[in-house]
Amino acid sequence: MHSVITSINNAITLAQRLREISKNIEDAEFKNVLADLSIEMSDTKLALAQVTEENAELKSELTKLKHSRGESQSDLIFKEFAYYTDSDDGPFCSGCYDSKKQKIRLSPVTGHFATFGRFKCPSCEQRCG
Repeated sequence: MHSVITSINNAITLAQRLREISKNIEDAEFKNVLADLSIEMSDTKLALAQVTEENAELKSELTKLKHSRGESQSDLIFKEFAYYTDSDDGPFCSGCYDSKKQKIRLSPVTGHFATFGRFKCPSCEQRCG
């Protein structure tokens, strides 16, 4: 992307040099075409700058979305039967995280059903612990 901006800057510089040369030429049509070329290159440079800025914003949003979905492996640690954060937040379902990269918090199971596992995933209904 940087090379495209550099090329456009070089083209604008060349158009400016042509404008200087054209001062010695009395051909009005040449001067009009040169002016149109300069305007088109400036418009292209502005459009490219906007696309570059939008691209950076979208990359930032994508990174935030991946992080919120738990796709950053470094923020989860597997302990015993589930995933936890560095600050010991959790447990999160290992099945949902491993297969769909979703951080689904496990719910505690009480009563007679606790013999099948102390925790249950509300999404995939896996029991563990």
